[in-house]
Amino acid sequence: MFNYVRLSDGGIHRLDGVRPETVILTEIAERLLPECGIDFKAFQQHRTVREAIAKIVPGMEDLADIDVAKREFHIRGRILHEPRFHTEAGQAHFVVRPLPDAPGAGLTLTTVRSEGQFNTIIYERTDAYRGKADRWSVMLNAADLAARGLKDGDRATLTSAHGRMEGVTVRAYDITPGSVMAYFPEANALTGTEVDPRSKTPSFKATPVTLEPYALN
Repeated sequence: MFNYVRLSDGGIHRLDGVRPETVILTEIAERLLPECGIDFKAFQQHRTVREAIAKIVPGMEDLADIDVAKREFHIRGRILHEPRFHTEAGQAHFVVRPLPDAPGAGLTLTTVRSEGQFNTIIYERTDAYRGKADRWSVMLNAADLAARGLKDGDRATLTSAHGRMEGVTVRAYDITPGSVMAYFPEANALTGTEVDPRSKTPSFKATPVTLEPYALN
């Protein structure tokens, strides 16, 4: 589905007087970068956006005239019916990168999305990918649970330097020891605003946390 470009009929009728996103973004760009030499106003036309994508992104050439040709298409070079890759040897190249050590003897939190979720929009309260777990579930290796006096289905408190999640349900899951998996955006209270110095990726995938049994007040 992600390799096939479909035609759109434009969707439902919009409210009168509401400006398209292309107009808003290009006007902001014109104000911030008036001397950069780019004709931002031209990008208020969707055709200009499509033509730029067709020139820049390999495999998207057919997007340039899709409004005229009215022809849906597969992105070139994305579908592999046989294990041959676009390298000189025709084979995939893998690079192994060492992972940083986990801080202290604690745990490292990774936040994820569920099956019934698109970005921050949640369509289903349970996750079909992970045994119908609910949104307040936290998944750990069974050995990590046992080391903290917990078992599958117990309630616990997950804490980081940025916040707390109290009363979560811990689940034994096939995950690397030392790792914790929780749902985004519920676990946002635990993640900070730091970014990786090179990739600028936020710390959603590597937040030091601690876990302890939940104590009722």
